[in-house]
Amino acid sequence: MAAAKDGSSKRRAKEGDAEPSKKKAKTQSEPEQGKVVFRVESDDAPVGPVLAEMAEFEPSSTDFALYNAPSDGSNASEPEKGASMNDRLLLAGETSKILYLSSNWGWGASSQAPPDLRRETRGYAGEYLLGVYDKKKKQVTLRSVPVFTINRSIKALASVSAMAAESGAEAGFDYSRARRDLGEAFGNKKQKQSARNMDRMKVNTENMDDVLEHVASGIDESVSALPSENELAAALNVSRALPRANLEAEEPAEVYALDTILPPTVRKALSTKPLLACQSQSELGKTLRSLPHPSPWLLPRLWEVVQTAQRDGTGSKAAELVQVGYYMALLIAFRRQARVLGKGNEDPRATLAHKMRLPEREKEVVLDDLLSRFAETPRGSQAPMMTATSDTKLFAVILVLALYMDNFSVAPQQLAQELSVPTQRPSTALGS
Repeated sequence: MAAAKDGSSKRRAKEGDAEPSKKKAKTQSEPEQGKVVFRVESDDAPVGPVLAEMAEFEPSSTDFALYNAPSDGSNASEPEKGASMNDRLLLAGETSKILYLSSNWGWGASSQAPPDLRRETRGYAGEYLLGVYDKKKKQVTLRSVPVFTINRSIKALASVSAMAAESGAEAGFDYSRARRDLGEAFGNKKQKQSARNMDRMKVNTENMDDVLEHVASGIDESVSALPSENELAAALNVSRALPRANLEAEEPAEVYALDTILPPTVRKALSTKPLLACQSQSELGKTLRSLPHPSPWLLPRLWEVVQTAQRDGTGSKAAELVQVGYYMALLIAFRRQARVLGKGNEDPRATLAHKMRLPEREKEVVLDDLLSRFAETPRGSQAPMMTATSDTKLFAVILVLALYMDNFSVAPQQLAQELSVPTQRPSTALGS
């Protein structure tokens, strides 16, 4: 008996468990009492209700129709599925006298367009959501809706406007003046103020021809006083911190005349006899006291020229190049020792001559030449100093002398070591 009782109690328990499960399934399909379900539809769903913005007018008893056309997006809706937010849309309505058309959902307004283009075309940013409540399902569906900007036009004036435009163009009709008069007669306060502002901004052009003629005559007088192109080029060449080049030269040696690089007065003062008496390169280096050591570029080339001059005689081309090499050595020494200028020395000339180891008989002529050509005296001072412009000029003259010494074909690497500058500087200067 006890076993039967237990079995019956188990069956009752199972039957009791089944009832809550049914109730549970019922609560899943239908919302609980007093609760509402929210659902959001995608942009691909067909357009339902729409919003319209109408400025200062509200049509009454007018039916509107929504038209759609595929947009330039890849997700445009198919015609049989109806209009969607991915299409070009047009909201239109009409009465017997007035036509209403939307103007802001053409190309670029669909949801697939870039945000900036979409905002500019629609006339607003973001999306408007409209909630539709279903009483049976107790469900609110949120969906994106387009907001149309509606413009109106009077049907009877459409043909009249076209005719007026044609006749007005033929008769020279002033539409802006007519619009101004209408605004003055029937416009509001803001429109009248805008018209008055436009009147104030108008410029009287009746006397403009005389003014233009006067201005043109003044320009002609000013232009006549300007220098010519050749005069400008000549002035530019004089002011440049570079040796003057002969652009019509046919030979390399004719590009830079040697007399403009090595003045005759300095050449006459330079004594090359001690150099021509040397019997070895090391002896030449000791004799040429002004040349900084070590000298990887100038000293070997100067020794070759000295040997050639010893064979060819004092009046040869090689003897002239010995003077060129000697003067180049003086310029290199001056460039290295020019930092003593402008430091408040009592006698900068004497200090510079001592630093450069100039011979007594050449000292004055060489210093006059170097300081007058490659140093500048600031206003209000009597002490010469080296500036960026004068250093550029000195560097350019050294490069020209290097061309003479190396038969107008210079390798910039060793020359850069001689001058203690990066290889790029002489390479760029020689290339230009």
